[in-house]
Amino acid sequence: MNTLLLYFLIYTFFRSISNGLDRLSGTSFSMILSITVLGIGAVAIWHMRDVRIHRRVFTLLICLSIFIAACGLSLTVSAGAGKIIDQYSAWYEIFRYLQLIMFVALLSSLYRHPSFCLNVHRVYMSLLFIISAVGLGQYLTGHAELVTQYDKFKRVAGLSSHPVPYSLEIVLTFFVCELSRRKMRLPIQHLHLAAYSLFIVALVLSASRTGVALLGVTLSVYFFVQRPALLPVFAAAFAILMWASPFGELFSDLSTVPDYIMNGEYAVWDWRTAPTSVHWRIHHWYYLSTLGLERAWTGYGPGQVGFYSPFLLLAHSQFVEIFFESGVVGLITFAVFWFSLPLAAMSDRRRLVSLYGKRSAEIGILHLWLAMFAGVTLVASFDASFDRETVAFSHLIVSMFVVLAQPEAVTEREPGSRYSHISMTAGSRIEASASRETI
Repeated sequence: MNTLLLYFLIYTFFRSISNGLDRLSGTSFSMILSITVLGIGAVAIWHMRDVRIHRRVFTLLICLSIFIAACGLSLTVSAGAGKIIDQYSAWYEIFRYLQLIMFVALLSSLYRHPSFCLNVHRVYMSLLFIISAVGLGQYLTGHAELVTQYDKFKRVAGLSSHPVPYSLEIVLTFFVCELSRRKMRLPIQHLHLAAYSLFIVALVLSASRTGVALLGVTLSVYFFVQRPALLPVFAAAFAILMWASPFGELFSDLSTVPDYIMNGEYAVWDWRTAPTSVHWRIHHWYYLSTLGLERAWTGYGPGQVGFYSPFLLLAHSQFVEIFFESGVVGLITFAVFWFSLPLAAMSDRRRLVSLYGKRSAEIGILHLWLAMFAGVTLVASFDASFDRETVAFSHLIVSMFVVLAQPEAVTEREPGSRYSHISMTAGSRIEASASRETI
């Protein structure tokens, strides 16, 4: 088990920077790492043969398997109907979801390990510092650039393929750091403040509305649920900060979107009518959804949206893309899988409430994760094909298992020694009672 945990930590670290390394050096490091998960996941499943899997985690795996079967059905029907289909892209997409199954299986075998949360925190703190520092370094060395025709400011991509995935990855990395810190009951230290400050700088330099929206929505929902009295103060401060920063201009451009929709201009396929990338996305969603209705039940096949798009691009909406590629069948099965994630995260809520109370720190951790999931769902619906963001998706999965984990608490000791472990007797009771909810 310790070997599997070591592999997971090494894999998480290198997979998080592999896209950037591949972009800079022209290698295929990402693919090699993803392939290894298939074999390691099989090893993890073998080790778990005598271990009861949590009921909700097992349900999540079943839902994801059914969605993969729906993708296979879409591929079979599309190929059988004589449609032109790119077999490599189709099988690569199915492989991506198989890799995700194995990743979930690996985490299922590890999250009960006493040092799981502590090691996750250490790795993600290192990642947050490195990928944020790389983004800052790109800006200081003049490697920021205008990525699209809609960009108003030069942007950095860090160790990612694009500024938007970069912003998603650093925001989710930050939340995994904070969730694991709270789970371990670690006090905020100078290292946290330094890494979090660098993260904010890198997020601003990415000039991505996506990452800022995810951060803002998550914290707003969290304050609304956990600290409602602080929500107006946070909302006002966040709005002032956004308006005073370069993001003020980026978000102000969206004021024309309602008129754009009401006037029906999105139905006219002319890129010159799209003053911002959001207007362009509305064009794209309308086009793909209209085309998708022609094969509404099974879609055009997994991985095919880029070949039917007039711009040869992804849909930039997770649910539009899945509807186009896998039809209604795929959309329903994916939605069931997607919303099985929060159900799994909330598995122990009743026991946590009975042990700690509704206003406890443990419930606050769950609320923060649910707020993050709400933000990710919003981003995936209106801004990014999140199912294609392998690294960001893995961070979301890791964060769910951090919420489920019941580690040993850590508290600060004498200045000469950083931390000492303290047993969580309440956590042990939760683990004992959790066995009644497993299969």
